[in-house]
Amino acid sequence: MGGGEGNGDVIGAVMVDTGNAAQEWGRIQQAKKVNNTNTQKIEPLETRKEIIEETENKLEQTKVEQDAKLQAEKEAKFKAEQEAKLKAEKEAKLKAEQEAKLKAEKEAKLKAEQEAKLKAEKEAKLKAEQEAKLKAEKEAKLKAEQEAKLKAEKEAKLKVEQEAKLKAEKEAKLKVEQEAKLKAEKEAKLKAEQEAKLKAKKEAKLKAEKEVQLKAEKEAKVKSAQRNALDDFINGGDIGGGSASIGGNQSKQGASGTGAALGVGDGGKEGDRYGALIKKQIQRRFLKEPGFINKVCIVEVELARNGAITDFRRLSGPDDICTAALSAVSRTKRVPSAPNEDIYRKYQKFSLEFKLR
Repeated sequence: MGGGEGNGDVIGAVMVDTGNAAQEWGRIQQAKKVNNTNTQKIEPLETRKEIIEETENKLEQTKVEQDAKLQAEKEAKFKAEQEAKLKAEKEAKLKAEQEAKLKAEKEAKLKAEQEAKLKAEKEAKLKAEQEAKLKAEKEAKLKAEQEAKLKAEKEAKLKVEQEAKLKAEKEAKLKVEQEAKLKAEKEAKLKAEQEAKLKAKKEAKLKAEKEVQLKAEKEAKVKSAQRNALDDFINGGDIGGGSASIGGNQSKQGASGTGAALGVGDGGKEGDRYGALIKKQIQRRFLKEPGFINKVCIVEVELARNGAITDFRRLSGPDDICTAALSAVSRTKRVPSAPNEDIYRKYQKFSLEFKLR
């Protein structure tokens, strides 16, 4: 067997015709056999070597010829394949170019048709718009003329109506003024009578209220004196209105107060101290005036658990001092919270006395 050679990527191979070689080898062996059996015709050893070498040379020559033939066939096949490949590529390229050309022509034709169609549509649209515009202008002109005519007719009619209306209004106004004058005179007379009646009623009511107020002040003074005496007796101090004597400034335990101004003392017990504290905080906002001398106002105050003033009302007293007292309570809004529940329950609602002696 022998090696091969190639061109490019092609690998060459040499094939030997084994059939011919076998026949030649058989022939040599047969000749040897005949020579061995025929002793009379025995050939020399050199002759036999020559025959073998000749046979081997013929085999080698045959092999070379076969290799050359195979190589030629291989090269011819490779050349044919290359030519076929080039031809196929050339034909494919030509076909592709023809198809591309046909496609370009088709696309150009389609584009031209589309552009022509768009142009026709655009021209048709423009024509339709112009015709519609002319029609609209014509209709608008006709409409404007009709509206102007209707407007003139309407204005003429309106003018007549307005003149008639003004005349009617003038007559109606005159009539209304006359009726209003008569009605005003009647109402003025009735109002004077009602005012006189209300004035008399108001004076009577004011007189009754003064009598009630004087009675309440008198009762309040008695009640206040009784409560102060009771507080002094129970607590050993003065919470609401100073010492027993007018203008006093000391409790039974000697704690200082505000004297004749507000009369707030400071008791000895914790509850009394808390009562004195909250009343003092409220009464320190009490704006005193000389006209309050020998006048007393009692105000009831309600507290929330946190010390906020939730409600207050006048129980008794003249308007002037009670107005100042209520203002003091309103401006206070909050006092310190009670130290415990018992003291809070005691002062959840209490009466506070405002006086100036």
